[in-house]
Amino acid sequence: MRRRNLLLPLAATPMALLAACAAPPAPPDPKAAPVWPPPPDTARFRHEATLRNAGSAADGGAAAGLREQLGGEPTKAGFGKPGAVAAARGRVYVGDTEGRRIFVFDLARRRSFAFGLRREGELRKPAGIAVDAQGLVYVVDATARRLVVYDAIGLFQRAIDGSSLWARPTGVAVSADGARVHVVDTGGVESDAHRVHSYDAQGRLVRSLGRRGDAAGEFNLPVDAALAPDGTLWVLDAGNFRVQAFDVQGRFLRAFGSAGNGLGQFGRPRGLAIDGQGLLYVSDASFANVQVFQSDGQLLLAIGGRGTADEPGRFALPAGVACDETGRLYVADQFFHKIEVIRKLGEA
Repeated sequence: MRRRNLLLPLAATPMALLAACAAPPAPPDPKAAPVWPPPPDTARFRHEATLRNAGSAADGGAAAGLREQLGGEPTKAGFGKPGAVAAARGRVYVGDTEGRRIFVFDLARRRSFAFGLRREGELRKPAGIAVDAQGLVYVVDATARRLVVYDAIGLFQRAIDGSSLWARPTGVAVSADGARVHVVDTGGVESDAHRVHSYDAQGRLVRSLGRRGDAAGEFNLPVDAALAPDGTLWVLDAGNFRVQAFDVQGRFLRAFGSAGNGLGQFGRPRGLAIDGQGLLYVSDASFANVQVFQSDGQLLLAIGGRGTADEPGRFALPAGVACDETGRLYVADQFFHKIEVIRKLGEA
């Protein structure tokens, strides 16, 4: 991402130069929405809304943008402990691990609802969430060790029982057509089940990727996965402080990342998302931000930062991240009990 050219044109007159030197820069507006990167660089992302409860609503349509409308207590969240998040077609799905449910912001209709509380679709500990192009919602239940599929409004469709194979499932990625479902098994310190299992649309196991280790294609406490537009499967290999890429046949392609507190390194990576342009977003609980990478591993910028107070663009314990078809980024913060909505800005 190129920096703006801050030099004055060579043809500028002496009077213009004096005027430019005499005029102090305008102080930042404390009420303005945070942008990233900050001035004087060209802003690429802007904070747009904070979602907390049933009173958080939005105007329909990407052109109109989101508009936060707080009703009742603006600080009281409608969910207990947000973990994973997914977004598509004007709906934002939040995994509430305390409430054992999926809390949904239906932004287009300015309402909210929840599911995962009844009968065959009951959840015990929702972990990863993904949505396919048909609007089906895939939820990994870490405690029950199964994957539950719902329609867009939360009606149970089917389930995959992984109790005999998975140790601690935490993440899920699904292809747009639903033909491939990838379940991330974090395993544990005492377990060697650090793998990614891939299933077809009928719930049949296609392949299992990896084993515990730090070599290419191996995992140490993987926590999340996401699919790029070209079908590449990216896995957040948290214990190895990296992300790894695999092709559609499950073959290792490349990896980037390392442990540390420098730019492009990871401290405690929690969530992974990929947008329609193939950019990767990795949330990090140690840095309290979301780093944005190109697919070759080049760091573009970091979004957000640590905050002792609950403010727009400030995080204390970021967890799941998601991108929707409009290019918006959604970040769950477990400490401040909120979902931050970040809008990607165009060249204009």
